Amino acid sequence: MQHWEIGIQLWPWYSVKQLLAYAERAVESYPFDQIWMCDEFQYEDSMTVLAAMAMRLNVSVGTMVTFPHRNPMELAQRFSSVAGLIHEGREVSAGIGAGGAVQEQVVSEKTAPMAVMEETTRFLKSLFAGESVELSNYPKLSARFRYNQRTKAKLYFPPKPKVPVYLAAGGPKMFEMAGRLGDGVILTQLNPWTSLSGIRRGMFQQAVQMVENGRKAAGGNGGFKKIYNLHISVSKDGDKARQWAKRNTSYGLAGSRARYPDVLQATGVNLADVETVRDAYVKGLGVEEAARRVSDELLEDAGFIVAGTPKEVLAKCEAILPLVRDYGVDQLVVGVPLGPNVPEALEIISKEIIPALK
Repeated sequence: MQHWEIGIQLWPWYSVKQLLAYAERAVESYPFDQIWMCDEFQYEDSMTVLAAMAMRLNVSVGTMVTFPHRNPMELAQRFSSVAGLIHEGREVSAGIGAGGAVQEQVVSEKTAPMAVMEETTRFLKSLFAGESVELSNYPKLSARFRYNQRTKAKLYFPPKPKVPVYLAAGGPKMFEMAGRLGDGVILTQLNPWTSLSGIRRGMFQQAVQMVENGRKAAGGNGGFKKIYNLHISVSKDGDKARQWAKRNTSYGLAGSRARYPDVLQATGVNLADVETVRDAYVKGLGVEEAARRVSDELLEDAGFIVAGTPKEVLAKCEAILPLVRDYGVDQLVVGVPLGPNVPEALEIISKEIIPALK
């Protein structure tokens, strides 16, 4: 069995100081290869947190994920600055996705999302490579952010080493685009194609094949990285772990209902139940109300979070992860929500879960 890197993901539901304390605790309890921060509107700023982590901890950092509602010219600048703070031999990674239910509470405009994602990816990669880019080659971004299309843009301090761009993919078009344009792909459990339910039904294999088709179309560039985001909610109190898992499950269900209803239904999920969850986000009622609408049955059927006691979580992981590993995943990221008590969850994950999965 080949070696794979182990990362951990934090969510900006906590203060900057809490997030730094959790990151320090994580790397003290286990030699994680990378710490990832999710980027969300209305919470702590992920890039500020990553900059502090880069300075204080000898670990790679990255976004899992940011999104093209943010100005990519500004994103390139900020990633480059964080890269200047990282310890030697470590990586700053730009994980980017199309955005989800939390962003859509405050940003409703999503014109041509695939075209915007493609332009954002090409734009960032060119700037990270130190190139001067013609803004007229990015009409969607120019329209969205009012770029002057008669001019060029460049980074005067491009990142060294170059920041790789990993695309979070959740559907056929994004799987193909990730393979064709990205330096790697992020496959997340919070998606019906690559959830536990999707893996059991062979959908993960289909997703990986679509990524490979994109790579083939681009000439099969070397150094491509496959990352799997395994979402865990663990506690000695299994009921509390399951209730805590409903926050992130609601987020994944709402986005999947909007984008991939047929695939979601094919995994055994009742769409009528999901619609009530999505409605909470559409009406701006927030994640707490959306989570309240996730039943225990829906949590289990979706398979978006591995939740329960350490023994329950480990049993599910041991049954599923060999299937993921067989398709060449390079990094396994233990993703949010981790658990209702983060210090307890980090201890369990570091001492009981990861050693058994290595």
